[in-house]
Amino acid sequence: MSIDLQEYQNRVNLFQEKMKSLNLEAALITQMADLFYLSGTGQNCHLFIPAEGKPILIAYKDINRAKSESVWETIPIRSQRQIPEVIKEAGYTNIKRLGFEFDSISYKMALRYKKMFPETEWEDVSSTIRKLRSVKSESELEELRYSAAKHTEVFRHIENFMKPGMTELEIAAEFESYARKLGHQGSERFRGEEQGMKSGLVGAGANSAKTSRYDMPLAGPGLAPLYPSGPGMRRWEEGENLMIDYAGIFSNYTVDQTRNYFAGEVDPKLKKAQEVAEEIINKVAEEAKPGAVTGELYEMAVKMAEKAGFGEHFMGCGFQVPYIGHGVGLELNELPVLAKGDKTVLQENMVIAVEPKIVFPGLGSAGIENTYIVTKNGAVALTK
Repeated sequence: MSIDLQEYQNRVNLFQEKMKSLNLEAALITQMADLFYLSGTGQNCHLFIPAEGKPILIAYKDINRAKSESVWETIPIRSQRQIPEVIKEAGYTNIKRLGFEFDSISYKMALRYKKMFPETEWEDVSSTIRKLRSVKSESELEELRYSAAKHTEVFRHIENFMKPGMTELEIAAEFESYARKLGHQGSERFRGEEQGMKSGLVGAGANSAKTSRYDMPLAGPGLAPLYPSGPGMRRWEEGENLMIDYAGIFSNYTVDQTRNYFAGEVDPKLKKAQEVAEEIINKVAEEAKPGAVTGELYEMAVKMAEKAGFGEHFMGCGFQVPYIGHGVGLELNELPVLAKGDKTVLQENMVIAVEPKIVFPGLGSAGIENTYIVTKNGAVALTK
C-alpha cells in the first residue's frame, strides 16, 4: 500500500473520537497489525496518539525503516524506558487515563508498562481499534482484491496438479510453493496466543474431519503433536473428499478460501452435505447486507443445516464452534464474527469470510468458504 497521509489521518481521527468517548487523554499502540493500520509501519515501535493532535512514532528498531514507512514524526530511542520521557518532552504530562491493547501483551509486559507510568489508569482499546478496522477503505479493498486474484490462481494450479494417490503433504507442498512464487507471505497474522498454526489445510477423507485445539470446525492432523493442524501423510484415494482450506496473503491483506474435491463416487451423505453447504453460503451472502445482524445470519445458517438433517454435524461434530464466518483483513480473525448471539450490525465495506462446514468423523467433511465484501445488494465474492 502506498503511503497516503490523508488515509492515515482519517483513521487516527476516527480513533481519537472513540478515545474521547472513553475519556482517554491518549493511547499507546504496540500490536503489530494495529500499529501498521494507524502508522504504516510494522517495525518495533510504539505509536503515541493523543486525544487531540498528531501522533508520535517512537521507534526502537529498525529506526530507518520506520521513518521511511510511516507518515508520522518518528523519534528514535535506545531503550523502552525512554518512552515516558519522549512523551513528556512532546508536551504531554500527567496523563491520567491511557489506552492500551490488553489482548496482545503478557502480564510481564503489562507490569513493565505500569512501572513506566505509575500514576496512570489504563483502559483496554483493543476492541475499539478492531471495530474501526472492520470497515475497509477503498485502498484496503484493492489490496484484498489483489490477494484474492492471486489466491484464485493458486487454486486453479492445484486443481490441475493434484490427483488421487498423492499424499496430503505432497499436495500442500505444491500449493504452498506455487503460492510463494506468486508472492504469498508464507505465514498469516492471527490475533491471540501463539499457536503454531499453519496457514492452511489439505485433508483427505477422515483426516479432513479431524479437529484440534483451535476454535475451528476442522484442522487436519498435522505432522507432530506440537504442530497439531494442517496436512498429514494420508493419501487421497478414490471415493474420498479432499478439503483444501488456505488463507491467501499476497499483500498486507488476507483472504480466506476453502474448496472441497471428490475423487470418484463418494458417500452420498458427503455429496448431499456439500450441496447444503453451498446453499447455506449462497443464502448468507444474499442476506449479508448493511443492517443485517451477524447473530441472525448465524441462526439462519444453523436452521438450514438442521432442516437438511445435518444439525449435529454443522460446524463440527461433538464440539461445534458457534460461528459460521469471521472478518478478514490485516489478520485472519478480524471482526465482525458471524456468531451465536452476536449483535454486530453489518456495514458496507466490511469484509467477511463465510465458511459453512459439515463434519463426519471417520468419514470426511463437506464445506466451502469464500471471502466477501458487504455491499448494499448483498455480499460480493472476492474469492472465485
